[in-house]
Order: sequence, then structure tokens, then C-alpha cells
Amino acid sequence: MKHLMLDLETYGTGPGCVIRSIGAVVFDPRTPALGAEFYTNITEEDQIAAGAFKDTDTVRWWAQQGDEAKAVLEKDQIDLKTAVDNFNNFWKANKLKFVWAQGAAFDPVLWESACKLVDLKPPWEFYNTRDTRTVYDMAGLNTKTVPRQGIYHYALDDCKHQVRCVYKSYLMRDGVTKR
Repeated sequence: MKHLMLDLETYGTGPGCVIRSIGAVVFDPRTPALGAEFYTNITEEDQIAAGAFKDTDTVRWWAQQGDEAKAVLEKDQIDLKTAVDNFNNFWKANKLKFVWAQGAAFDPVLWESACKLVDLKPPWEFYNTRDTRTVYDMAGLNTKTVPRQGIYHYALDDCKHQVRCVYKSYLMRDGVTKR
């Protein structure tokens, strides 16, 4: 497995915003199997001190989300530099190559920006970024037809759902149904 699904929970929608958590799951788009998992919550104070910002609209949006999703973000927070180091080590330990996200221009770009705040590099090459939504569209997949498990806006559960959707798209490609 050389692929990683990435999901961030943030206080904004653009590079430089505060990242609340990072979730990731190792996978192979041609199988339903899930590999190693990574999850951590990140403190906001050090990010703001380094120049990150909180978007007011996103803060309001979070206030309207479920208590479960909000509560999980408060547990075991670590500083951004430690989070980036830990994630980079996870990437290397799993010998990953491709990073996937629900929008190649969102999660990977925001994580790359967060890495710059702490003078570290993201572990992937820019040309190895993959977009789930393109795959869903090409397969004609309505993601609402894939049963959702876990907590919405809990980055790790979101990753797992996105992996299931990518796999379902693989099964649907070219109109061929596989098991």
C-alpha cells in the first residue's frame, strides 16, 4: 500500500488557517482493506503565534456541528511542529508515495502551508497528490450511496469513508462491477 487518504479539520478554508486535527489512513484504491492509521489533534495557540489565522465563518460553522465531532477535537492536543514531525515519520515508516484528499487543492495544500509555519516540508512530492472528487465524478459515484460509518467531521472517520468511496469508484470504473 503506497496510498494515504488525508483529512484535516480546520478553522478556515485557505492556506495558513489553523488546523484542528489531521487524520490519515493507508490504503490501496483497488482493495477495500484499510492499513495503518494516523490521527492527532493540534493546539491552536502555537499556530496563531506562527501566523496562522481563524476564519470567522468557519468558527461559526463549527459551532453548529455535532457535540461528538467537537468533543473529539479537544482530546490530547499537541503542538503543530510535533504533529508535523509525527506525521512525516508515519509517512516514511509506511513508505508512502501518493496523498489523496477530498479536493487536491484543499487538505494537501493546507497541510503544506502548516508545514511551512514550522519550517518543515510535507513528505510527498507535489505531483503525487490525488483528488477523490475527480475519481467519484469519473465513475459516476454518488457518495451518498456508500454507507457512512463513524462521526462526521472526525478526520479519521472521514478518511475511512473517502477510502470506501474511492474503492467503490474503482469497482464502478468503465461500468464494470467487480467484487
